[in-house]
Amino acid sequence: MSIPPRSRFALITGATSGIGNGFAHVLAQDGINLVIIARNATRLKEVKNELEAKYSIKVKIIPRDLANPETPSEIFEILKQEGIVLSVLVNNAGFNVYGTFEETNLEEEIKMIRLHIIAVTHMTKLFLRQRSQQGGNEILNVASIAGLVPGPLVSVHFATRAYILSFSLALSNEFQGSDVHVTCLCPGPTKSAFFGRANMSDVRLASGKPIKLMEAQTVAANGYKALKKRKVIVVPGYRNKILAFMAAVVPRALAIRITRWLMERK
Repeated sequence: MSIPPRSRFALITGATSGIGNGFAHVLAQDGINLVIIARNATRLKEVKNELEAKYSIKVKIIPRDLANPETPSEIFEILKQEGIVLSVLVNNAGFNVYGTFEETNLEEEIKMIRLHIIAVTHMTKLFLRQRSQQGGNEILNVASIAGLVPGPLVSVHFATRAYILSFSLALSNEFQGSDVHVTCLCPGPTKSAFFGRANMSDVRLASGKPIKLMEAQTVAANGYKALKKRKVIVVPGYRNKILAFMAAVVPRALAIRITRWLMERK
């Protein structure tokens, strides 16, 4: 027996901007209460007020940095104390570090590994152990088409996205036929603060040519639709689907050269 939407809670990481904020809106529109996580407490309060006023749902905010190893346990302890049982987990938070690996900031790359790999793994484990016993439990992990190929100039980022994709596909198989469904969203370039934060606004991939940037809300809507349809993997946008197909069929050396060209500054 599944839980009625107005009684369900979904947790979304990185919910104050970009795709994560898009997820907050599409789930709220479906009547699902939210727990939203981000580092910026002020922005979280603004998003909470907007969502509650617009959709008449409950929104719990927890300002935390998921790159901190203790954060996932802290989050789920707070939920336990407040009697909030999740039925949806959206692992979305992420960022990028740009440049040749020899010259990039190691501390930032370690933070990225903690956020994309350790936090996603930890949050998923805790969600599974504290999930609703009424069924209908769902996990949506945000990877990227970056997870399909190695990425010169963004080597650690692409590698972490590959982990999320592999992890999600394995879990989907493990939970087949159970009370848990896992979907992996693999977006392409998206309009958000993502490129600006990584000092990548002038790379070819961020220009919209040859690959058009998608709206974050559209990407989120595609991901949520795929989750409800119990799809295992979704690549939104036909141009991104073409890239994903090419990544699967062209020789790896060629795929790496193409990726390098896309990641170079114009």
